Amino acid sequence: MKKILLLSAVVAAVTLGTSCAAFADPSYLDGTTFKLGVVNVNPHSDATPITGPFTPPDALSLKVESKTTLYFGASYNFTDHWQADFAMGIPPKHQVDVVVLNPAVMTPEMAATNGKAASYVTQLAPTAFINYVFCDKDASFRPYIGLGINYTKFTKAESTPLNDNLNGGPTTLGLTSSKGAAAQVGFSEKITKEWSVYASYTTAKVHTTLTSDTLGIDRTSNIKFKPAVLTLAIGRSF
Repeated sequence: MKKILLLSAVVAAVTLGTSCAAFADPSYLDGTTFKLGVVNVNPHSDATPITGPFTPPDALSLKVESKTTLYFGASYNFTDHWQADFAMGIPPKHQVDVVVLNPAVMTPEMAATNGKAASYVTQLAPTAFINYVFCDKDASFRPYIGLGINYTKFTKAESTPLNDNLNGGPTTLGLTSSKGAAAQVGFSEKITKEWSVYASYTTAKVHTTLTSDTLGIDRTSNIKFKPAVLTLAIGRSF
């Protein structure tokens, strides 16, 4: 489904790019743009069953919830149609829920934890793109598509009391960092000489290995993400 949405957005951007001359405005500014706004990060996580000592096989997994945070970024137009773009934001703190895969092998108390918070994790995910921007440089409405690279670092992973109880004691968590390809589609709409509105849809390849340590007992889960990142921002060009 996400691939269909991304393909549709690319087709829409190309279609809009063929008809945007009607938005021409000679006051469009070249150079650097700084952007500030909001971003919603839906991780679309897919975690393998948790494995380790004293853990029933294929019984428990995890789901990372979406989060909205403050976005900031910058772009630089180094030709009329090619643009370097850097996106970041205040690192969002995601809730990570318990997913009970097989309640039959668990006590009723443990099975009842399905959907409840097991941990909270903060992720720092700067992403750099090279965008192709459609339309003439003087157009006020300009759709764009971009490819780039994402780096995601997971920090401040906190186990909840419920997770400590599930694991049998105080638990510390660690997650590996990730590098992967990223893609985006979006558009800008100029509202004054210097100011524009920006909207974009971004996705990336992100993966991590979660390791929990409970009194020396290690348990692991591999997590893949297919994030859907929606951004709305206002930018000022210089």
